[in-house]
Amino acid sequence: MLAVFQLFDRSLSVWRRGETRRALLEQASTVLESLALDLRGLEPGSQGDVVIEWVRFDTDGDNVPETKWPRIRLVRQASPAEMARALAGETKVASDAAAAEAQQAVTVQASNPGLLEVVWMVAPASLTQPDARSEGVIFRGERPTMETSSKSFFAKDFFGASNRPPAGATEEVTGGLLWMGLLAAAQTSVVNNGWRMGGGLDAASPSWDALALGRPSREVHYWNESHPGNPKPRGRASLPRRVRIELEFERPVDRIRRTRLLDTLDNQEGVLSVDDGRRLPSEPDSYVLIDAEWMRITSIDGARVAVQRAQRGTSAAVHGKGSMVHWGLRLVSEVPIATYREDWDL
Repeated sequence: MLAVFQLFDRSLSVWRRGETRRALLEQASTVLESLALDLRGLEPGSQGDVVIEWVRFDTDGDNVPETKWPRIRLVRQASPAEMARALAGETKVASDAAAAEAQQAVTVQASNPGLLEVVWMVAPASLTQPDARSEGVIFRGERPTMETSSKSFFAKDFFGASNRPPAGATEEVTGGLLWMGLLAAAQTSVVNNGWRMGGGLDAASPSWDALALGRPSREVHYWNESHPGNPKPRGRASLPRRVRIELEFERPVDRIRRTRLLDTLDNQEGVLSVDDGRRLPSEPDSYVLIDAEWMRITSIDGARVAVQRAQRGTSAAVHGKGSMVHWGLRLVSEVPIATYREDWDL
Protein backbone atom coordinates (compact mmCIF):
# COMPACT_ATOMS: atom_id res chain seq x y z
CA MET A 1 0.00 0.00 0.00
CA LEU A 2 2.86 2.36 0.79
CA ALA A 3 4.46 1.70 -2.61
CA VAL A 4 1.13 2.29 -4.37
CA PHE A 5 0.62 5.56 -2.46
CA GLN A 6 4.12 6.79 -3.30
CA LEU A 7 3.57 6.00 -6.98
CA PHE A 8 0.21 7.79 -6.95
CA ASP A 9 1.67 10.80 -5.15
CA ARG A 10 4.58 11.02 -7.60
CA SER A 11 2.21 10.81 -10.58
CA LEU A 12 -0.05 13.46 -9.06
CA SER A 13 2.93 15.79 -8.53
CA VAL A 14 4.03 15.39 -12.16
CA TRP A 15 0.48 16.10 -13.36
CA ARG A 16 0.18 19.14 -11.09
CA ARG A 17 3.48 20.59 -12.35
CA GLY A 18 2.36 20.03 -15.94
CA GLU A 19 -0.98 21.76 -15.36
CA THR A 20 0.71 24.66 -13.60
CA ARG A 21 3.17 25.10 -16.45
CA ARG A 22 0.39 24.96 -19.05
CA ALA A 23 -1.71 27.59 -17.21
CA LEU A 24 1.24 29.93 -16.70
CA LEU A 25 2.36 29.59 -20.32
CA GLU A 26 -1.13 30.45 -21.52
CA GLN A 27 -1.29 33.47 -19.21
CA ALA A 28 2.14 34.80 -20.23
CA SER A 29 1.58 34.11 -23.94
CA THR A 30 -1.61 36.20 -23.98
CA VAL A 31 0.18 39.20 -22.48
CA LEU A 32 3.21 38.81 -24.75
CA GLU A 33 1.11 38.65 -27.90
CA SER A 34 -0.87 41.77 -27.01
CA LEU A 35 2.19 43.79 -25.99
CA ALA A 36 4.12 42.62 -29.07
CA LEU A 37 1.23 43.73 -31.29
CA ASP A 38 1.43 47.25 -29.85
CA LEU A 39 5.22 47.39 -30.22
CA ARG A 40 5.22 46.14 -33.80
CA GLY A 41 2.81 48.93 -34.69
CA LEU A 42 4.97 51.75 -33.31
CA GLU A 43 4.61 54.95 -35.34
CA PRO A 44 8.07 55.93 -36.70
CA GLY A 45 7.00 59.26 -38.17
CA SER A 46 6.83 62.78 -36.82
CA GLN A 47 3.87 61.94 -34.55
CA GLY A 48 5.50 58.85 -33.07
CA ASP A 49 6.74 58.45 -29.51
CA VAL A 50 7.68 55.72 -27.04
CA VAL A 51 8.82 55.95 -23.42
CA ILE A 52 10.02 52.93 -21.42
CA GLU A 53 10.68 53.78 -17.80
CA TRP A 54 10.87 52.28 -14.31
CA VAL A 55 8.76 53.63 -11.46
CA ARG A 56 8.74 52.84 -7.75
CA PHE A 57 5.99 51.94 -5.29
CA ASP A 58 5.86 51.78 -1.49
CA THR A 59 4.30 48.37 -0.78
CA ASP A 60 5.20 47.88 2.90
CA GLY A 61 3.90 51.23 4.18
CA ASP A 62 7.18 52.65 5.48
CA ASN A 63 7.03 55.67 3.11
CA VAL A 64 10.14 54.42 1.28
CA PRO A 65 9.45 53.11 -2.26
CA GLU A 66 11.22 49.77 -2.51
CA THR A 67 9.38 48.00 -5.34
CA LYS A 68 9.95 48.91 -8.99
CA TRP A 69 7.83 48.10 -12.03
CA PRO A 70 8.16 49.09 -15.72
CA ARG A 71 5.81 51.42 -17.56
CA ILE A 72 5.50 51.80 -21.35
CA ARG A 73 3.85 54.67 -23.21
CA LEU A 74 3.76 54.58 -26.98
CA VAL A 75 2.05 55.86 -30.11
CA ARG A 76 1.15 53.16 -32.60
CA GLN A 77 -0.56 52.88 -35.94
CA ALA A 78 -4.13 51.63 -35.75
CA SER A 79 -6.31 50.00 -38.37
CA PRO A 80 -9.65 51.59 -39.29
CA ALA A 81 -11.44 48.95 -37.20
CA GLU A 82 -9.24 49.67 -34.17
CA MET A 83 -9.81 53.41 -34.49
CA ALA A 84 -13.56 52.91 -34.82
CA ARG A 85 -13.55 50.74 -31.71
CA ALA A 86 -11.51 53.25 -29.71
CA LEU A 87 -13.63 56.20 -30.77
CA ALA A 88 -16.87 54.33 -30.19
CA GLY A 89 -15.74 53.57 -26.67
CA GLU A 90 -15.66 57.31 -25.94
CA THR A 91 -19.36 57.66 -26.74
CA LYS A 92 -20.35 55.54 -23.76
CA VAL A 93 -19.36 58.20 -21.24
CA ALA A 94 -19.76 61.38 -23.29
CA SER A 95 -22.65 63.83 -23.36
CA ASP A 96 -25.20 63.72 -26.19
CA ALA A 97 -23.42 66.45 -28.18
CA ALA A 98 -20.02 64.91 -27.60
CA ALA A 99 -21.40 61.47 -28.46
CA ALA A 100 -22.74 62.74 -31.77
CA GLU A 101 -19.37 64.33 -32.56
CA ALA A 102 -17.54 61.12 -31.61
CA GLN A 103 -19.91 59.05 -33.74
CA GLN A 104 -19.19 61.30 -36.71
CA ALA A 105 -15.46 60.78 -36.08
CA VAL A 106 -16.07 57.03 -36.06
CA THR A 107 -17.65 57.27 -39.51
CA VAL A 108 -14.77 59.35 -40.85
CA GLN A 109 -12.12 57.07 -39.37
CA ALA A 110 -13.80 53.91 -40.67
CA SER A 111 -12.00 54.39 -43.98
CA ASN A 112 -8.76 55.95 -42.69
CA PRO A 113 -6.08 54.51 -40.42
CA GLY A 114 -5.06 56.57 -37.43
CA LEU A 115 -2.83 56.70 -34.36
CA LEU A 116 -3.47 55.45 -30.85
CA GLU A 117 -1.72 56.29 -27.60
CA VAL A 118 -1.21 53.13 -25.56
CA VAL A 119 0.00 52.71 -21.99
CA TRP A 120 1.14 49.49 -20.33
CA MET A 121 1.83 49.68 -16.60
CA VAL A 122 2.23 47.44 -13.57
CA ALA A 123 0.97 48.23 -10.08
CA PRO A 124 1.33 46.24 -6.81
CA ALA A 125 -1.36 43.61 -6.30
CA SER A 126 -1.78 44.52 -2.63
CA LEU A 127 -0.44 46.98 -0.07
CA THR A 128 -1.76 45.07 2.94
CA GLN A 129 -1.31 41.33 2.33
CA PRO A 130 2.36 40.38 2.90
CA ASP A 131 2.22 37.33 0.60
CA ALA A 132 0.69 39.35 -2.28
CA ARG A 133 2.76 42.55 -2.01
CA SER A 134 5.50 41.06 -4.16
CA GLU A 135 3.12 40.46 -7.07
CA GLY A 136 2.00 42.97 -9.67
CA VAL A 137 -1.09 43.55 -11.78
CA ILE A 138 -0.75 44.53 -15.46
CA PHE A 139 -2.96 47.32 -16.82
CA ARG A 140 -3.42 48.60 -20.37
CA GLY A 141 -5.11 51.72 -21.72
CA GLU A 142 -5.58 53.28 -25.15
CA ARG A 143 -6.91 56.53 -26.57
CA PRO A 144 -6.94 58.13 -30.04
CA THR A 145 -4.30 60.83 -30.38
CA MET A 146 -6.95 63.15 -31.83
CA GLU A 147 -9.21 62.78 -28.78
CA THR A 148 -9.57 66.10 -26.92
CA SER A 149 -11.93 65.10 -24.10
CA SER A 150 -9.29 63.03 -22.26
CA LYS A 151 -5.75 63.77 -21.15
CA SER A 152 -2.78 62.46 -23.11
CA PHE A 153 -0.88 59.55 -21.58
CA PHE A 154 2.29 61.57 -22.18
CA ALA A 155 1.09 64.56 -20.11
CA LYS A 156 3.38 65.34 -17.17
CA ASP A 157 0.49 65.20 -14.69
CA PHE A 158 -1.25 62.12 -16.13
CA PHE A 159 0.12 59.87 -13.38
CA GLY A 160 -0.53 61.02 -9.84
CA ALA A 161 1.81 61.01 -6.85
CA SER A 162 1.04 57.31 -6.35
CA ASN A 163 2.20 56.53 -9.94
CA ARG A 164 -1.34 55.50 -10.89
CA PRO A 165 -3.45 56.92 -13.75
CA PRO A 166 -6.89 58.52 -13.40
CA ALA A 167 -9.78 56.14 -12.78
CA GLY A 168 -11.07 54.52 -15.95
CA ALA A 169 -7.99 55.34 -18.06
CA THR A 170 -6.73 51.75 -18.00
CA GLU A 171 -8.15 48.26 -17.71
CA GLU A 172 -6.72 45.28 -15.85
CA VAL A 173 -5.11 42.69 -18.11
CA THR A 174 -3.94 40.07 -15.62
CA GLY A 175 -2.45 39.63 -12.17
CA GLY A 176 0.09 37.32 -10.58
CA LEU A 177 3.08 39.03 -12.19
CA LEU A 178 6.40 38.57 -10.41
CA TRP A 179 8.73 40.04 -12.99
CA MET A 180 8.50 42.05 -16.19
CA GLY A 181 11.85 42.74 -17.80
CA LEU A 182 12.27 45.04 -20.79
CA LEU A 183 15.38 45.65 -22.90
CA ALA A 184 15.52 47.92 -25.95
CA ALA A 185 18.18 47.48 -28.62
CA ALA A 186 19.56 50.61 -30.31
CA GLN A 187 21.11 50.65 -33.77
CA THR A 188 24.51 49.95 -32.21
CA SER A 189 23.39 47.17 -29.85
CA VAL A 190 24.75 43.68 -30.50
CA VAL A 191 22.14 41.08 -29.54
CA ASN A 192 22.82 38.17 -31.89
CA ASN A 193 24.93 36.42 -29.21
CA GLY A 194 22.61 37.24 -26.32
CA TRP A 195 21.26 40.38 -24.71
CA ARG A 196 23.47 42.32 -22.33
CA MET A 197 22.38 45.34 -20.33
CA GLY A 198 24.92 48.10 -19.79
CA GLY A 199 26.09 51.58 -20.68
CA GLY A 200 28.14 50.66 -23.75
CA LEU A 201 27.20 51.18 -27.36
CA ASP A 202 26.91 47.43 -27.94
CA ALA A 203 24.64 46.84 -24.91
CA ALA A 204 20.84 47.07 -24.63
CA SER A 205 18.94 49.56 -22.49
CA PRO A 206 16.14 48.90 -19.96
CA SER A 207 14.66 52.36 -20.70
CA TRP A 208 13.92 54.49 -23.77
CA ASP A 209 12.96 58.05 -24.67
CA ALA A 210 12.10 58.37 -28.37
CA LEU A 211 12.08 62.18 -28.32
CA ALA A 212 15.06 62.66 -25.96
CA LEU A 213 13.03 64.79 -23.55
CA GLY A 214 14.59 63.37 -20.39
CA ARG A 215 11.35 61.72 -19.31
CA PRO A 216 12.63 58.52 -17.65
CA SER A 217 14.07 59.98 -14.44
CA ARG A 218 17.35 58.51 -13.26
CA GLU A 219 16.54 59.87 -9.79
CA VAL A 220 13.70 57.33 -9.61
CA HIS A 221 15.87 54.36 -10.63
CA TYR A 222 19.34 54.05 -12.12
CA TRP A 223 17.94 51.92 -14.97
CA ASN A 224 16.31 55.09 -16.36
CA GLU A 225 19.44 55.95 -18.33
CA SER A 226 19.55 57.07 -21.96
CA HIS A 227 21.30 54.68 -24.32
CA PRO A 228 24.45 56.27 -25.85
CA GLY A 229 23.57 54.74 -29.22
CA ASN A 230 20.12 56.28 -29.34
CA PRO A 231 20.33 58.91 -32.12
CA LYS A 232 18.92 62.37 -31.54
CA PRO A 233 15.44 62.68 -33.04
CA ARG A 234 15.30 64.90 -36.09
CA GLY A 235 11.67 65.58 -36.84
CA ARG A 236 10.64 61.98 -36.06
CA ALA A 237 10.68 59.56 -33.16
CA SER A 238 13.87 57.58 -32.58
CA LEU A 239 12.69 54.00 -32.07
CA PRO A 240 14.55 50.92 -30.78
CA ARG A 241 15.11 48.35 -33.49
CA ARG A 242 14.19 45.42 -31.25
CA VAL A 243 12.63 44.94 -27.79
CA ARG A 244 13.11 41.93 -25.53
CA ILE A 245 10.24 41.15 -23.12
CA GLU A 246 10.64 38.80 -20.18
CA LEU A 247 7.65 37.80 -18.02
CA GLU A 248 7.41 35.66 -14.92
CA PHE A 249 4.06 34.75 -13.36
CA GLU A 250 2.90 33.08 -10.17
CA ARG A 251 -0.75 32.15 -9.69
CA PRO A 252 -2.48 32.71 -6.32
CA VAL A 253 -3.03 28.96 -6.04
CA ASP A 254 0.73 28.42 -6.39
CA ARG A 255 1.37 30.31 -3.15
CA ILE A 256 -0.01 27.36 -1.21
CA ARG A 257 2.99 25.31 -2.33
CA ARG A 258 5.69 27.96 -1.76
CA THR A 259 8.36 27.59 0.90
CA ARG A 260 9.18 30.17 3.60
CA LEU A 261 12.25 31.39 5.47
CA LEU A 262 13.00 29.52 8.69
CA ASP A 263 15.10 32.37 10.09
CA THR A 264 15.52 36.09 9.65
CA LEU A 265 17.81 36.88 6.70
CA ASP A 266 20.06 39.93 6.99
CA ASN A 267 21.33 41.92 4.02
CA GLN A 268 24.76 40.23 4.02
CA GLU A 269 23.92 36.52 4.10
CA GLY A 270 24.21 34.40 0.98
CA VAL A 271 22.45 31.25 2.24
CA LEU A 272 18.72 30.89 2.85
CA SER A 273 17.24 28.48 5.39
CA VAL A 274 13.81 27.38 4.17
CA ASP A 275 11.22 24.95 5.49
CA ASP A 276 11.20 22.83 2.30
CA GLY A 277 13.89 23.09 -0.37
CA ARG A 278 11.93 20.74 -2.66
CA ARG A 279 9.45 23.58 -3.26
CA LEU A 280 12.01 25.69 -5.11
CA PRO A 281 12.69 25.79 -8.87
CA SER A 282 15.15 23.16 -10.04
CA GLU A 283 15.99 24.69 -13.43
CA PRO A 284 19.45 26.29 -13.80
CA ASP A 285 19.70 30.06 -13.56
CA SER A 286 16.45 30.31 -11.59
CA TYR A 287 15.43 33.39 -9.61
CA VAL A 288 13.40 33.77 -6.42
CA LEU A 289 11.73 36.86 -5.00
CA ILE A 290 11.52 37.65 -1.28
CA ASP A 291 9.61 40.83 -0.47
CA ALA A 292 11.08 43.29 -3.01
CA GLU A 293 14.50 41.62 -3.50
CA TRP A 294 15.35 39.26 -6.35
CA MET A 295 17.98 36.55 -5.79
CA ARG A 296 19.54 33.99 -8.12
CA ILE A 297 19.82 30.40 -6.91
CA THR A 298 23.31 28.92 -7.25
CA SER A 299 22.78 25.62 -5.36
CA ILE A 300 20.23 23.79 -3.20
CA ASP A 301 21.25 21.42 -0.41
CA GLY A 302 18.16 20.21 1.40
CA ALA A 303 16.78 23.18 3.32
CA ARG A 304 19.84 25.37 2.65
CA VAL A 305 19.84 27.45 -0.51
CA ALA A 306 22.87 29.40 -1.74
CA VAL A 307 21.92 32.57 -3.61
CA GLN A 308 23.35 35.68 -5.21
CA ARG A 309 21.70 38.69 -3.61
CA ALA A 310 20.33 41.93 -5.11
CA GLN A 311 19.53 40.70 -8.63
CA ARG A 312 17.41 42.34 -11.35
CA GLY A 313 18.10 45.86 -10.19
CA THR A 314 17.01 45.32 -6.57
CA SER A 315 18.87 45.98 -3.32
CA ALA A 316 19.76 43.55 -0.55
CA ALA A 317 17.48 43.95 2.46
CA VAL A 318 16.54 42.26 5.73
CA HIS A 319 13.77 39.67 5.43
CA GLY A 320 11.84 38.38 8.42
CA LYS A 321 11.27 34.82 9.50
CA GLY A 322 8.34 33.29 7.64
CA SER A 323 8.72 35.44 4.53
CA MET A 324 7.44 33.65 1.42
CA VAL A 325 9.89 32.68 -1.32
CA HIS A 326 8.15 33.50 -4.61
CA TRP A 327 9.04 32.14 -8.03
CA GLY A 328 7.27 31.46 -11.28
CA LEU A 329 7.55 30.40 -14.90
CA ARG A 330 9.65 32.64 -17.15
CA LEU A 331 8.77 33.35 -20.77
CA VAL A 332 10.83 35.50 -23.17
CA SER A 333 9.95 37.08 -26.51
CA GLU A 334 11.78 39.42 -28.90
CA VAL A 335 9.88 41.94 -31.01
CA PRO A 336 11.49 43.48 -34.14
CA ILE A 337 10.40 47.06 -34.84
CA ALA A 338 10.25 48.95 -38.12
CA THR A 339 12.21 52.09 -37.26
CA TYR A 340 11.39 53.90 -40.50
CA ARG A 341 8.39 54.06 -42.80
CA GLU A 342 8.18 55.39 -46.34
CA ASP A 343 5.07 57.53 -46.92
CA TRP A 344 4.29 56.98 -50.59
CA ASP A 345 1.54 59.15 -52.04
CA LEU A 346 0.80 57.37 -55.33
